[in-house]
Amino acid sequence: MERKLAAILFADVVGFSRLVGRNETKTLADLKAHRDDLVDPQIAEHGGRIVKTTGDGVLTEFPSVVAAVECAVAIQRAMVDRNRNVPQNERIEFRIGVNLGEVVVEDDDIFGEGVNIASRLEGIAEPGMICVSGAVFSEVKSRVDFHFEDLGAQTLKNIAEAVHAYRVVPSGSGPEPQYAIWTDEVLPTPKKPSIAILPFANLSDDPEHDYLADGLRLGIQAALIHASGLFLIGAGTVKRYRDANLMTADQAGRKMGVHYVLQGAVQRSGQRIRVTLELTDVMARQIIWAERFDRLLDDALTVQDEITAEVLKSLDIKLASGEKWLLHTTITNLEALDPFYRGLSYFYAGTREGNAAARDMFEAVTCLQPDSPVGPAYLCFTYWTDAFRGWAHTKEESLVQATLWAEKAIKLQGSNGLAHIVLASVHLQNRNHDEALATCYKAVEIRPNCPTANSYLANVLFYCGRPAEAIAKIHEAIRITPVFPPWYMTLLAAAYRDDGQFGKSISAAEHSLRLNPDDRDARLVLCSGYSLVGQHQQARKVAQQIVAIEPQFSLARYAETQPYKDVGALTLLVDSLKAAGLPQ
Repeated sequence: MERKLAAILFADVVGFSRLVGRNETKTLADLKAHRDDLVDPQIAEHGGRIVKTTGDGVLTEFPSVVAAVECAVAIQRAMVDRNRNVPQNERIEFRIGVNLGEVVVEDDDIFGEGVNIASRLEGIAEPGMICVSGAVFSEVKSRVDFHFEDLGAQTLKNIAEAVHAYRVVPSGSGPEPQYAIWTDEVLPTPKKPSIAILPFANLSDDPEHDYLADGLRLGIQAALIHASGLFLIGAGTVKRYRDANLMTADQAGRKMGVHYVLQGAVQRSGQRIRVTLELTDVMARQIIWAERFDRLLDDALTVQDEITAEVLKSLDIKLASGEKWLLHTTITNLEALDPFYRGLSYFYAGTREGNAAARDMFEAVTCLQPDSPVGPAYLCFTYWTDAFRGWAHTKEESLVQATLWAEKAIKLQGSNGLAHIVLASVHLQNRNHDEALATCYKAVEIRPNCPTANSYLANVLFYCGRPAEAIAKIHEAIRITPVFPPWYMTLLAAAYRDDGQFGKSISAAEHSLRLNPDDRDARLVLCSGYSLVGQHQQARKVAQQIVAIEPQFSLARYAETQPYKDVGALTLLVDSLKAAGLPQ
């Protein structure tokens, strides 16, 4: 008998016997459809081999452990969408376990402890989730764009030694989770016209031209973000739904709760570009507008404006007074166009390296067209991002640079509102609450469809002692970008707490920790919430976790970072944490 090292995936249906007992014919038909349309094709696409099926389960081996994990994630993500309109008690949901270990091969079958561990890991996974072994985690942790929650050593049935297990968390990228992707909430369609702009395809032979496709899309997005008569889904959400392989026009529209979806393709040949676009009515499932633009590359800005105008016309959006000028870029020097598009593509990658590369591009834009606010606005945002993502050499210097460029952008005619967000954040850190609030309101006035502007207004409202308004604003930000950073949920939890809605606060903080298990601030909200409702044992337990994460934590230093306008609110918060046992 042959022995070999293999990546093993074991998937099983949750509550299969119950489903069969309820309606055998429908359950078996639904399972077959999921297998035929999703599971088996995904396994094949990722290079896997189905070893055997067990009625409701499937055992698969992969030559690559990365492929096994990516296949598992692709299946679970797609199942969320497939189950969206299915009643809870009729849904087919999978648990998946993945292991890397030695197996015994006999004919086409595999067995042994490596297979058994995968099966047992599946058994401890939650419905719709994935559980992997420590061996898998060690191999893939720096090679996949997922986060992992450490479940510790697990005693598994008929396995002699405890197995270290991890849960794949469907949020974020790498070790620093950034976004919540798997939401099972059916999003309501807004009353006003709503749209999502899908990433444009690059049809050129050279993948280096991806930046042009991304830049055109983001340029149109940046123009439409100012239209108050339109509900526009955030660019970050669209990108991550695309990354989750859910990005047909109909799927995107239903997933994000919008009326319309714009999709397109860009092809460059020498100095000529061709842009092909389709605007789809999601509910009617038909294309309501399609156009092809053949232009010289020098006319890219004109094409961008023409597309923006056509979208507004097709959606019958009447611009409010003063909005029209905001729909046109203030970049008129065509030499600045290339670094601007490249900078957008780098910036929205959301990585430290991308942020640094974007800064270089926006510096070039500023040099090529010093009278435009676009370069300074995005420059200040890169410095601000460095400071608040912990990427700066010194946070203070980055904030100084962010402030300087923000003030320059605001002084220039045609400021797009990004600089106002940065300046409001700096005002808040300096405890200039009235200035922070006024500046943030201006940012939302200029950028009504911007989730960042709305979320930072919520943050300022929270620290200004207006938690009810903060709750409303953070909900607006989440609706604009259903794929949202976990800190949105942490802020919502804190606002609920300060508004006296302690049950909702605790639930939101727990949700935030599911998205990002390493979030110290979410634990602080949870700890204070438990303390304020008298659940002192739970509060002390969370306090111990906080000290384990940050051994040097002190309430005095934490209080210095909390720019509350009302000192009494800060005192109440600190006292609740002190009662839980956190060090002074």
